[in-house]
Amino acid sequence: MKLNFIIKPACILLFSTSLHASVVIVNGLTHAHTLSATDPKIQGYIKVRNDGTKESRIVVYRQDLTSDCGQSSSYPETGSHNRSLGNALQTNVDEKVMGASEEYDLRYSIDLDKEKSSPGTYWAVVMVEVAEPVREEPKNGVQVNSRVRYAIQIIVDVGSFEGPALTYENVVFDKVSDQHSVLRIMLKNNGTFGARTSVLLEIYDPAGNKLKTTEPSTRMLYPGNCGTFEIPVADLPKGKYDCVIIADTKKDLFGSNIALQVE
Repeated sequence: MKLNFIIKPACILLFSTSLHASVVIVNGLTHAHTLSATDPKIQGYIKVRNDGTKESRIVVYRQDLTSDCGQSSSYPETGSHNRSLGNALQTNVDEKVMGASEEYDLRYSIDLDKEKSSPGTYWAVVMVEVAEPVREEPKNGVQVNSRVRYAIQIIVDVGSFEGPALTYENVVFDKVSDQHSVLRIMLKNNGTFGARTSVLLEIYDPAGNKLKTTEPSTRMLYPGNCGTFEIPVADLPKGKYDCVIIADTKKDLFGSNIALQVE
């Protein structure tokens, strides 16, 4: 007997295009704009391509994106916070059937009233959901069906960018194995502008000699929201190390000293 299960939630949210799906987003999952005084209405497009060999239907809708401190990201209805693009963000279609190998420019417009908008960042996401489920090969008599949807972040800055103040909300060191650990750093954006922020770790021995600098972990931090940055820490012998965490918003640097014990 073959059993069919739907993964709950029934959609896989994608912030990159690494998963092989019949429909892909070609021109990126983040679209940033600056509201101009001379041309306050913004237009843009999301290039969608059907890489499959048959027709595929996409469904398009809009939601907010929030990340409260200590909680996972959520997607409430638009207008859920005072910096949501809300109904100012519109798309030209709500759904479309795409032919095999077809490329389509999903167009959006933003009509944000600058006179009523205080300086800062406003944002929302356009969801592009592939209506047909992705079917995985049966394993142990169980067939799993899931749907794929892409969350494309639409960001608008009003006024001259000001680097936001960041605070370190939490730092946790988790041992994954004898050779591998992860440093999880939660930062909060206390400003009015969003900032694409990179976080890295400098590791020093007890004599003050720098041993290594990790690769940066990068993500968008929205006003009033938190983000958790994960930094892999590997190949360190057992012992105590002095470390400096550096968060870079491309405008300012925010550092924090920590002691790291590898056991």
